[in-house]
Amino acid sequence: MSFDPQKIFGDLAEKERLKGHHSPEGRAIRIMSRALNGWSSEILSGWGVLVLCEQAVEDWLKARLNIAAWSMRGLTSLTATGVEKKLITRLEAVRLQRIQKARSRARQGRSPAARDVEAALEFCIRLIEKHW
Repeated sequence: MSFDPQKIFGDLAEKERLKGHHSPEGRAIRIMSRALNGWSSEILSGWGVLVLCEQAVEDWLKARLNIAAWSMRGLTSLTATGVEKKLITRLEAVRLQRIQKARSRARQGRSPAARDVEAALEFCIRLIEKHW
């Protein structure tokens, strides 16, 4: 399956129109839509996209787990709690850890491959859409 940012963006825009953006899922999807737009227009680097994906999922998990938005709990802790509360699966938590590691490597100057950035973006969108 090829990465088609215009189709994905169109689907997200339609879902946001129908379901709104005030829910935790809607807010996360809005951030990932911006990441998708930035990536497809070459305004955002792969590292920037990974940061936005990670932040969107982290904010979504905090909201869904009733943890204060300003809490210092990171994605690793949140995914463990998410698995425990059956909000996400263990496999989804592993995929989120891979995204977190890719972002960390990119921060150290090792640019992620385009296919890895696109796979991360698609995965995070699908993860949130499951709950929307």
